[in-house]
Amino acid sequence: MGLWSFFIITASWDFHLAFACLPVFLVIEGILIYRAFTARTPFEIVMRPENITVKDRIIEASDIKTVFVRGYFMPVIGIRPKGNFLVPYKNCFRLENDNYIKDLSEWAEQKQIKVSHKRFMRWL
Repeated sequence: MGLWSFFIITASWDFHLAFACLPVFLVIEGILIYRAFTARTPFEIVMRPENITVKDRIIEASDIKTVFVRGYFMPVIGIRPKGNFLVPYKNCFRLENDNYIKDLSEWAEQKQIKVSHKRFMRWL
């Protein structure tokens, strides 16, 4: 909404074009508000030999291209599926216990899935 307001105030855009972009900004704002309230719900991770269950969703090991670990104190985990350039937001989560991260890394290495300890980009 701030970006939309900036465009209206500076009048660098046509006034009608700015109002045509309003629905896009409202949808993005709605998604951000929704994620802010639902991101804090607890969930369970279950690692099985053939798949992993995260937030009641089953991800097959054969569908995973890379497991990303970003950060040290409270790391963020991202699971990038094959065929995707970015990590979907639903495949990003934060773990408070380092033991789970070690277990997840070992599970990924057993399945010959690349584990990268670096920054990654997410998509809505």
